[in-house]
Amino acid sequence: MFGVGDSLTVKEFEENRRILIQWESDPTTVEWRFEAHGHEATLVKISNWGFPGDCDSVLPQAIDAKGGYSMVLAGLKAWLEYGIELNLVRDQFPSDHSV
Repeated sequence: MFGVGDSLTVKEFEENRRILIQWESDPTTVEWRFEAHGHEATLVKISNWGFPGDCDSVLPQAIDAKGGYSMVLAGLKAWLEYGIELNLVRDQFPSDHSV
């Protein structure tokens, strides 16, 4: 989208339980954990670490990552459960694409 992309390496994978990835463009590591929540739901927990710098520079990076992952999960939930594409990224950055 908007000509932006990245590559990642899957470091560890446990089917239906856990994915550990490392982004190519930055030194952070991300862990996705999937836990059964009742019979028909899954709780997704995302941990992200390895942000470079001191506390003053790490905090804004972590907050930005949290917002990004929260937005992605909200969009995926709407698409998986209701078949609705929310266009969350397009709506957040409307000047980055032509109408």
